[in-house]
Amino acid sequence: MQSDDALATILLVSRIACDETSPLTPRQFWNLVDQIGKPGRLLGMSEEDLVGLGLGTDMASRMAGLLARATAMAFELERLDQSGIATLTPFDPAYPQRFRTNLGPKAPPILHAAGAPALLNEGGVGVVGSRNVSKEGAKVAVALGRQAASLNVPLISGAARGVDQLARSAAFKAGGPVISVSAHSLSHTLKSPGVRRAVHTGRTVICSPYAPDSPFSVGQAMGRNKLIYALSDLTVAVAADEGSGGTWSGATEAMGGRYCRVAVWRSPGESPGNQALADIGALPITDVFQLQNILDSSQSDDEESSRPGQVALF
Repeated sequence: MQSDDALATILLVSRIACDETSPLTPRQFWNLVDQIGKPGRLLGMSEEDLVGLGLGTDMASRMAGLLARATAMAFELERLDQSGIATLTPFDPAYPQRFRTNLGPKAPPILHAAGAPALLNEGGVGVVGSRNVSKEGAKVAVALGRQAASLNVPLISGAARGVDQLARSAAFKAGGPVISVSAHSLSHTLKSPGVRRAVHTGRTVICSPYAPDSPFSVGQAMGRNKLIYALSDLTVAVAADEGSGGTWSGATEAMGGRYCRVAVWRSPGESPGNQALADIGALPITDVFQLQNILDSSQSDDEESSRPGQVALF
């Protein structure tokens, strides 16, 4: 049973049960929340009421159309729930609050998830890199996945082939918790018997900010990247092209926004862009066993930043 705030968020932002009215973008939604407070108060309001809140006639008309699809949305949410997909908003306990803390107005107001959503608030080690990773780089991805499992921290990655799938599979096989942030259709992904078995173990969650039936797109993959960093305590870039590609853009955005601590692999298996990432601030690592020390250092920094008069180092 969704709260009024959660339901209003879904109605205003979701592309499920969407007609010709364009849902609000994340930035528009968060601007609205800043203006009016909790969105649940909008339920039951007429277009005139919305104008009275100072929203402007065009925005009020648009929002009235979005809020009017409550019945159709209820059917769609029930269908998703029956297929094992939960719909989370910032007003739900399982929604990862790291998104709001780390991403601000870029945080997705809606997240669809299947599996164990409690993992989303645990932090962990992100592992990212090229789809066309070298044999040496593939070994690094596998070793990072196993090391995350040995530390009993979630391994966080996308669902793309190459580094993402290698690290994710290694962590899961080693008995560790796994978080996958997908840019693919979540509904289609869950049709795989192997995926369904994995989510039923309670050790993994697959999530996406995109409509569960939406097909893959490069834009969605690029938008998904920042969510991996925002969920992680530390993200390791195994292999990056210099100046281009999802790994490079995700790492540089994360460093600029300070979404998490960003490391880059600097031993056999690295790609040409790895040194460039280190040159602009990524922490170079040469051994997967360094993860423990880096995670301990990150925790110490967080504790220091929580004390009065202290400023976070990263």
